[in-house]
Amino acid sequence: MTGNIGPAGTPDPARPGAAAPLRRMPLYEQAEQVLEDLLVRRRYRIGDRIPPEAELVRSLGVSRATIRAAVGRLAGRGLLVRRQGSGTFLARRPERGDQPSPAGIKLGSSVARPGRLETYASIAERLGLKTDSEHLRVEAARATPDEADALELPVNGEVTRVSRVLLLDGEAAAWMIDVLPADLILAGKARECLSSRQMVLDLLLDEEIPVAFSEVEISTALLGPGQPAGRFPGLDQPTAALTLTETMYLDSTGSAESRPVQWSRNYFLPGKLSLRLVRDMSPDRDPAIVLQMFAAT
Repeated sequence: MTGNIGPAGTPDPARPGAAAPLRRMPLYEQAEQVLEDLLVRRRYRIGDRIPPEAELVRSLGVSRATIRAAVGRLAGRGLLVRRQGSGTFLARRPERGDQPSPAGIKLGSSVARPGRLETYASIAERLGLKTDSEHLRVEAARATPDEADALELPVNGEVTRVSRVLLLDGEAAAWMIDVLPADLILAGKARECLSSRQMVLDLLLDEEIPVAFSEVEISTALLGPGQPAGRFPGLDQPTAALTLTETMYLDSTGSAESRPVQWSRNYFLPGKLSLRLVRDMSPDRDPAIVLQMFAAT
């Protein structure tokens, strides 16, 4: 992601989305408005890093404390999310005027106006929940027929498979399986870079792999204690789970079509995830799923 900063770190008004000099009102409010304006103008896509504090200090001509306060206010509103050791990222765009802003994960086969694509960790963070994982395993493997079909690979093609139990506030919430083509990220690289609190989408973004959109299928499954999806979360009897099967695709800019880069199957235990379908009469708003995650009470 590149900024619109002119020579010597000054805003360049001739470039689209350039930041205007700060004047009037408290400086932290001015900085918040300027940063929000850049987001509204779609200078950044969901998942993009915003510039680091030092660059914002130079471009806006204010102190680091002012920038920190402005970024903190935007993070508090759910527009930005901080990832320790990685930076600050756009979580969602501000809603302005008649600009459509479908929330959650988009349904349907159309990909012209995809809904917001974000990780379960960022959703949980906005809701004040602490995420982590256990039984995290990264391995080099051969694609199963389902994985090969989703990733457009030969059966038994080389893949990197990541599995784990997702924890919300220390309680098991889901069994997650993520599969990537091995030529995209090798298992050794994923094992080295992926922490227990990161989702695989975080890894793709950190590696500057341009994920553009995803398609999600929602279904149910009966998990038994003898299955990995039931054994690792500690189930002692058969339990119905909400299943989200998701395929993520590369940005197709400059190529004939979008390549699938990640296939996931996530089994959420009862009471850990709710889905709400949002429909609207407006032709400018796509159907969307709003996800709500829950910790044990």
